Amino acid sequence: MIWLSALFAVSVLPVSGPRTELPADKIAHFIAYGITALLFFRHFVMRRHRNAFWLSVFAAAAFGVSMEVVQSFVPYRQFSFGDMVANASGAFVSSVGYWLWRRWRAA
Repeated sequence: MIWLSALFAVSVLPVSGPRTELPADKIAHFIAYGITALLFFRHFVMRRHRNAFWLSVFAAAAFGVSMEVVQSFVPYRQFSFGDMVANASGAFVSSVGYWLWRRWRAA
């Protein structure tokens, strides 16, 4: 809950800094929602959910979509489909990595 609260706060605060051609924003979304998915994955695994992988990807991506919708109502923020793709991609890739790591560790 602390991580999700922090992510919410960062999502609604004004953005400052120079605009560049680098995809730093998308990389930040990819990493942040990758971490979010890992936290969800661990939560679901600890509670022995059979579909922990898909639940974690869905939960992190859904949170990302909800943050983009919230941003559409904040005057100094904006809705971005590209951010949603980066969020879901980060959630999926980190969940795959965690799933593979768990399988390797169990072997």
